[in-house]
Amino acid sequence: MPTLSRAALVLAATLCPLAGVRAQPPVQGAAPRPAYTGPGFVRTEVAPGVHAFVFDNPLGDAANVDGTAVAIINETDVVVVDAQWTPATARRVIAELRTLTRKPVRYVITTHWHGDHWFGNQAYAEAYPGVEFVAHANTAIDLETGEIADLEKSKGEAIDGAIRGLEQALASGKRRSGQPLTPADRDRLTRQIDAFRWALPAFAEIRPVRPTVTIADSLVLHRGARTIVVRYLGRGNTRGDLSVWLPNERVLVTGDLLVHPAPYAFGSFLGDWVATLRALRALRALPAAVIVPGHGAIQRDWRYLDLLVELLESTRAQARTAVAKGLDLEATRRAVDLAAFRERFAQGDEAVGRAFDAFFIAPAVERAWREARGELAR
Repeated sequence: MPTLSRAALVLAATLCPLAGVRAQPPVQGAAPRPAYTGPGFVRTEVAPGVHAFVFDNPLGDAANVDGTAVAIINETDVVVVDAQWTPATARRVIAELRTLTRKPVRYVITTHWHGDHWFGNQAYAEAYPGVEFVAHANTAIDLETGEIADLEKSKGEAIDGAIRGLEQALASGKRRSGQPLTPADRDRLTRQIDAFRWALPAFAEIRPVRPTVTIADSLVLHRGARTIVVRYLGRGNTRGDLSVWLPNERVLVTGDLLVHPAPYAFGSFLGDWVATLRALRALRALPAAVIVPGHGAIQRDWRYLDLLVELLESTRAQARTAVAKGLDLEATRRAVDLAAFRERFAQGDEAVGRAFDAFFIAPAVERAWREARGELAR
């Protein structure tokens, strides 16, 4: 990973379409806006006692910054998968969970090291004494050198810089291309500014709560009549991705191995990612009725996962061809053409297209180029 944490990278990538604007005096007389009170979620019961908390999009783009939480309510306790980017948002899940059950949360499973899936552990530690936090052994290492190492920078410099950049873009009245901002552009920018301002105190209170249980391959939890299979199938979006499979309910929770509507590829391992997704796909023998991605819409079939496999394979193949021709990274970026995939993912939605450019194409081409050069060996 680069020196900035993934949190800072996501915040910075949000500004990509707006780079290069000149600061001008702020617009006067703007109508007051309702105060932003943080991201909300939609709770869906995907199977009896299994609830997915899918967070909305506080940046006003396709890049949801809070990961989906899944609460599995068992006979005597609760198992939670992923815990959001801030304790503030995790507390909202806990408050909703307490309307459903008084049973304690016994385990919180962290699917990977990105902070939007585990910084909220703090709220569970406060609310449920004795709760255990489960992660892959690689995740336990990577969260130390990733999000924790740069947490203070993410709290301060990255968010402050994002606010300044967005304010400058709004004040300039222009896009990067020089075209005037549309009313929709202005609305998106103001919502992003409000979201980042809300994030300042929310980030300031984060105190990392690390895994208390690490696994290498799999962990099977028997909770009364419920079986919960936690598995590591190989590197993918990170080198410690866990999936959670409920065989009786046929519910699969993927973490960021699958993100809708546009995938993330920061620090990913594209070749292994394909193999890992194919291993998940092998569940066809026991078909999943519900697939819960790390972000975004709940899936009811394998089509979106299959589309992601196609995308990864094309990115890898084009990068290998570029490396075989001796192209450097910048020349490879120009040579790799993912425009058709961009259309298939974005389906005409400009915000999804921006997210695809910033959160998949930019990091994935570099990772595929490095993989083709043999730089990502185990």
